[in-house]
Amino acid sequence: MRYVTKKSILDMEKVKAFDIGDIITIKYHNGGGCGSCRITKITDTGFLYNQGGRDKSVQYKNIAELY
Repeated sequence: MRYVTKKSILDMEKVKAFDIGDIITIKYHNGGGCGSCRITKITDTGFLYNQGGRDKSVQYKNIAELY
């Protein structure tokens, strides 16, 4: 048998899920943001994304909205 563990980011207000490979836009609490980034890894406290060929990380506590 094969077993797979899958992590997703769940937006409980909008009942939406984001998975590895999804292209998203991030809006931060401080009013900044970034658009058109691809999720590359999901952790318990945040996720990694790739934008412009560079890997970056973000913590859930800093995010106001994902879409």
